[in-house]
Amino acid sequence: MSDAALPAPTADEALHTTVDLPFEDAVPFVQLEHELADFETVRVTRLDEMIEGMLGHDDVERTALIVVCHPEIAYDALRIDPTLAGMLPCTTVVYERAGDDRVHVHHVSATKAIRDLGCASAADCDEDAVEDLVAKTGELMAIVWENIETHGRE
Repeated sequence: MSDAALPAPTADEALHTTVDLPFEDAVPFVQLEHELADFETVRVTRLDEMIEGMLGHDDVERTALIVVCHPEIAYDALRIDPTLAGMLPCTTVVYERAGDDRVHVHHVSATKAIRDLGCASAADCDEDAVEDLVAKTGELMAIVWENIETHGRE
């Protein structure tokens, strides 16, 4: 397999789980689990409703984006390079799939994307600071994920 066919570390290290909750309950549940770990909700958006409303397509499974930001992550990212704010905030998607009775929860780390894409415009970027940022984000999201998996299953 060529390197081009391998998933990037950011995608390969994404978090995924399912919950035994109805979709309409899963979205606020996942949002609350983020907030309990001190992530601030920036916005919750129903992609399926947006697509149907703006494009008329009614064939998209229910999908919600939970956009959150943690103040420590934002602070550390800004200290590394203010342009990194363009990679924030963090987003978790809650979605359904046809023929599947589970509700899926998926998170791709914004800070891992920062790591994998490089340090934006900072020529003197401190790579250790980026790794610390990734580690801190991972620790915070591990708490969120553990709670989702513990409390989101029967």
